[in-house]
Amino acid sequence: MKSGLATIALRKFDVFQAIDFAAEAGFHGVEIWGRAPHTHDEFDEEHTMRIRDRVRGHGMKVAMFGSYVNPSLPDYAQKSKDALKIARILGAKRIRIWAGDKEPHDADEELWPFVANALRDYALQAEDEGIRLAIEMHGGTLCATAEGCARVLEMADAPNLKLNYQVFSPADPDVDRIIGMLGDHVISVHAQNHRPSRLQPDTWELCLIEEGNVDYDHVLSLLAEHGFKGFVEVEFLKGEAVSDEAMIESMKRDAAYLRELTAKHTL
Repeated sequence: MKSGLATIALRKFDVFQAIDFAAEAGFHGVEIWGRAPHTHDEFDEEHTMRIRDRVRGHGMKVAMFGSYVNPSLPDYAQKSKDALKIARILGAKRIRIWAGDKEPHDADEELWPFVANALRDYALQAEDEGIRLAIEMHGGTLCATAEGCARVLEMADAPNLKLNYQVFSPADPDVDRIIGMLGDHVISVHAQNHRPSRLQPDTWELCLIEEGNVDYDHVLSLLAEHGFKGFVEVEFLKGEAVSDEAMIESMKRDAAYLRELTAKHTL
């Protein structure tokens, strides 16, 4: 396992500053955010090559290209082609993708095969490039639940179609059950954590990864049992609404914690 930073966490900065900050914090790699300003709206080969060179210059790897490729969006055909081009240039062996635009309880029966067939076809294209696809486990999609994830994967039946794991609910992480169901399919992890607000106990606040309700030591121990060897990436940072300095300090602390945990659980 290795520690990583999803550059969406530093979306207040340009992508090159984000990469520099990630390197300074000691991350092993970065996931490049697939939206402007980090990635241009239209494919830009020169910009992508500059990103690649900046990452390599720091001795890091591009852990994943964080695309918004989604069969339910009208730009799917173009964005899916562009994502493969970008990943190829970056040297990324994983592309983050999305499974439709409805949660399982809202989806009609036509949406499931539509999404699964599209992702199977895309997985075959990615396979030719030596790339695996990581479906985002996220609300607003068919993969908003563990059962939804399992159904999409079963219907698509593509060996290189996998999952980007993240906790659905910080109040009820349910990690043993969900990782027990899906751990064999997880190839990347988005890490963020929350705790009850000390000022407003009925609300949850973003906090340092080591301080929240999700026990990431336990999460990684469970994933290790399934042979997980990928990147564990900080996705959002405590202190963003306070100041840049507070956010960067949180990033450094999260980086140190993830380096420790990933080293501990590396097989």
